[in-house]
Amino acid sequence: MSITGLEKPHILTQGLWLPEQIKQGERQAAAAMGMTLFELMSRAGLAAFELARRQWPGARHWWVFCGGGNNGGDGYVLARLARAAGLRVQLVQMGDAEALNGDAAIARDHYRADGGAIETLGALQGEPDLVIDALLGTGLSGAPREPARQHIAAINRLGVPVLAVDLPSGLCAGSGCIPAEAVAADATLSFVGLKPGLLTGRGPDVCGRLWLADLGIQHRLGQAPTLQLLHWNSVREHLPRRRRGAHKGEAGRLLVAGGNEGMSGAIRLAGEAALRCGSGLVRLVSHASHVQLLNLTRPELMTASFPGFDQWSWADALVLGPGLGRNDWSRALLTAALHAGRPMVIDADALHLLAGRTPARVVITPHAGEAAALLGCTVAEVESDRLDAVRQLREQTGAVVVLKGAGTLVAGEHGLALCPHGNPGMASGGMGDLLSGIIGAFLAQGIEPEAAARLGVCLHARAGDLAAASGMVGMLASDLLTPIRRLINQTEEHDNNKPDADTGR
Repeated sequence: MSITGLEKPHILTQGLWLPEQIKQGERQAAAAMGMTLFELMSRAGLAAFELARRQWPGARHWWVFCGGGNNGGDGYVLARLARAAGLRVQLVQMGDAEALNGDAAIARDHYRADGGAIETLGALQGEPDLVIDALLGTGLSGAPREPARQHIAAINRLGVPVLAVDLPSGLCAGSGCIPAEAVAADATLSFVGLKPGLLTGRGPDVCGRLWLADLGIQHRLGQAPTLQLLHWNSVREHLPRRRRGAHKGEAGRLLVAGGNEGMSGAIRLAGEAALRCGSGLVRLVSHASHVQLLNLTRPELMTASFPGFDQWSWADALVLGPGLGRNDWSRALLTAALHAGRPMVIDADALHLLAGRTPARVVITPHAGEAAALLGCTVAEVESDRLDAVRQLREQTGAVVVLKGAGTLVAGEHGLALCPHGNPGMASGGMGDLLSGIIGAFLAQGIEPEAAARLGVCLHARAGDLAAASGMVGMLASDLLTPIRRLINQTEEHDNNKPDADTGR
């Protein structure tokens, strides 16, 4: 059994399983290994106890909140171990402790046999150094009932460190939705395999630092993960390579179409991001009112105005949408670009003007609002189940779909993927335009749409994390341009600016 964090890619953190997969798989794995489910519960409680001791070594007074299911049983195991280690433990049972059954009841009885007391919320005394949240497990799909809400609110009022067992109570493990209130944890220890709700939607708001204990059975689950987790150090293997004698024409020619009157910034950001991702040539096709200004401080960008531009076949790929607007000029440009017959990224206002299925070899990059418009539903409905929303968009449009947000999702022919990188400093104007340019650059360099989307999403998010080292508040989209270049050229294997040790000249 091992406990690992998500700071670096690890074999245990390459996939994400739905809660029902874990529930079924752990029973099969335990049976195949000749292990009882109570032994599995004991391993979970031990892992949580060891992590709590490691992370908060000075905490001497623990409050352990237990619910009525197996999650509560994990809490009883942990509480018994904490008492044996000489810590002061107050255990709160939500509901009737006598109503517990199965393995949770066995854990309760062992705790009592060792002298442990079971208390109610109103009987707690003093102030704890640490709270263990073992109230609600992964089966939650709607708003918690009143007893749970009361206990969740009590934990959140304490203002002390909280370790969530498997997931913060109140969070839906499969979707990342929080129907009411959830425990705001400082750390979460997930068991067996990671669940998508920990990393997308509202999950990142309440999970704190995320850890995984595989309990020694993940390799025996017998089920493929529902989503792949995108780690930059793994995904970057798909970066385009250049031969020694490469020229700009074979490094990819990208057209970025958009930039309506008064909206030149979006198209400029997309174009410059494409250059920083290695595109050999980038041309911006925009409104005549500002076309001559777009490359004043970035002369490497080429420009053209619409209407009047008809060289769509020049490009290897297109980005359509940054700053496009929604007037007659926008619709005319959209129509012309869609007939170009090139791989493309469709974003921003182009998504609102798009009708029906997209052309072949297309990546669309909606945020929740744009996804809601495409699906004919509300933003709240999209955010309540982002996995379902991205699947619906994939089916409806036929495109590779990037559903932006915390825990960005990518849906394509090879299934679903989730990016765990990124930070709240990226909630600022222009970040989506930057992402479109990044993905477009990889399309222009010959990478297939799904791989380009996964690579682009991961690069964009990691660059955001590097840029945030100077502070998240006030971070601009253009702050990511330098980290993007640094990441692409991070190692000698992928570095295109170091000469050969011996050129033979």
